Amino acid sequence: MIRKQLPTLLLFLIAMLLGAILMRMSMSPVPNSQNIAPVDAPQAQTGSETPPPPTETIPPFTPLATLTPSRTLLPPPTFEPPTSTVEATNTPTITPTSTIDISVSIPGLRGAETPTPSTTPGCTIREDWKLTYEVQRDDALEKIANRYNTYVSELVEGNCLTDANVITIGQVLHVPGDVQPAVQIYDCSWEVLTPVNGTLAIEGSGTITFNWRGPNAPRNLIRIVAPEGSGQGIYEIVLELRQNETLDLLKIPASGTYTWYVYPLDANFVQIPCKEGGPWTFTKQLSPTLTPTTDPASLPGG
Repeated sequence: MIRKQLPTLLLFLIAMLLGAILMRMSMSPVPNSQNIAPVDAPQAQTGSETPPPPTETIPPFTPLATLTPSRTLLPPPTFEPPTSTVEATNTPTITPTSTIDISVSIPGLRGAETPTPSTTPGCTIREDWKLTYEVQRDDALEKIANRYNTYVSELVEGNCLTDANVITIGQVLHVPGDVQPAVQIYDCSWEVLTPVNGTLAIEGSGTITFNWRGPNAPRNLIRIVAPEGSGQGIYEIVLELRQNETLDLLKIPASGTYTWYVYPLDANFVQIPCKEGGPWTFTKQLSPTLTPTTDPASLPGG
């Protein structure tokens, strides 16, 4: 009995198995073509379920470094009010300096001497002399005495001077007299006569005459400057109340161009308020060479 029912039971089990398979397949979702991974080769279907394909592992994405640097925004600038500038002034500022005390006395140390007083202590200046004179440049006490018709000794005594040779510019002296003497006015024009200025006709020997017209001075100084490089220097001569002089050329032996001047002087050998005459020039020729004569008696056979 059991052997007769065995095929029927086996068919029943197979039918139930197929039904279960069909029911499961109907319940599973239809696969999307985009989600299906490619398969290298078709596989033969077997009675068992096909395993899902392996999932590809994608490495993490690392962005490439950019070649263009990105601009970094700087913080906004801070605006501050401008600093006021003090304007320059044209008025110089005086910087005070410390004062040095020079009143220190050191025993045994000799410093600057005290200036010699210009007046004699205990002397009384002549107050009865109402006129005064202010000492000028190039003044001398003898010159002042001659101007006021007095003597140097009287001026020394009347002004209590300690030294007749020491007077200073601007010093006021008492002088005798009632009125100031008239100031002599000079004609300061010059005219050279001989030698002619720039002449080349001066012989090497003989004499030369200097002649001119100039201020009417008591004395005149002639100054003759020798040619440069001659080694002769300067020749000078003082004339009294004359405006001419003859000179032996042997006193100026060098040949070449000479330069000469005339200085008008007063009685005290001080130049009067006139400019000197010159410069004037003359050229002296070479002196002739003297050839000594030969004594015939000294010749052979003489």
